[in-house]
Amino acid sequence: APGQGTIRTMRHAGIDEAGYGPTLGPLAIGCAIVEGGPVADLERAFADTGVCDSKKIHDPRTLAPLEMVALPAIAWLTGFMPDTAADVFAVLGESATLRTGIPWMEDATTVRLPVAATALSTWRIPTVTPVGLTGALIQPRAYNAFLRGRSGNKADLEWQSIGRLLADAHTTAAAQRTVVDRLGGRKFYRDLLQTAFPNDLVLVVEETPNVSRYTLVREAHADRDIGFHVGGESCSPLTAIASCVAKYARELHMLMLNRYWTGRMSWLNPTAGYPQDAKRWLHQVGTGYVDAWSDDLVRAIAD
Repeated sequence: APGQGTIRTMRHAGIDEAGYGPTLGPLAIGCAIVEGGPVADLERAFADTGVCDSKKIHDPRTLAPLEMVALPAIAWLTGFMPDTAADVFAVLGESATLRTGIPWMEDATTVRLPVAATALSTWRIPTVTPVGLTGALIQPRAYNAFLRGRSGNKADLEWQSIGRLLADAHTTAAAQRTVVDRLGGRKFYRDLLQTAFPNDLVLVVEETPNVSRYTLVREAHADRDIGFHVGGESCSPLTAIASCVAKYARELHMLMLNRYWTGRMSWLNPTAGYPQDAKRWLHQVGTGYVDAWSDDLVRAIAD
């Protein structure tokens, strides 16, 4: 069991997002947390799960490959296998109330899982203890409200959620290592971390082109390490898990959006929501519908 013998148990967390750049659908963020031994042991423990960067797993033609990783990961981390899309959204903090009145979102409880996978594995990782899975789903209305309120740009919006997830993940006095996939072009995080952790002294360990890493120091607490890595999914299996879960949640939202609108317009091709194809899709849907749904449909503000 973790913590026995000469193995020092510590907490590990990984954070990643999906959907930072699209015009349609949510920005999804995942945070996976476990307890286990050293980093090398952690990587070996997840070697047989199939976990890796969601961009390498996801097949635009079918959700099956992504489901075969994301759903077992959710079940292992939470103790509950999601039955519906609404269950996945709830894990990342989205309530049914936020979807009320938006027709392509209201049927989340009727989207049964898995959507495409025909078989799901059950993870058994005896050397690692699951702690939890959290996250955030930022829908277009919240995205636009943040920017219109001049609270900052979309990088600031993303940090608002990630800073909260980091603070929630670091509630233990135990040693902890957290790997966050680097947030766009941002390279310096000390001031942001100091604001998120006002009771800690935030020390810079390194700030290089590939990683920005910091140590949080507080009396009676073990030092905690937070790193923002280029390609963070390859640096920690937990960041890869967070990537897969975030991508899966976003793809479920896009599945619901496409089912609703193609059900109304049989000739309309589905969209992944990224800018170039979103322009085509919005043009085909028509300004009447786009104007009617406005903030609930489109991230209307560029930054």
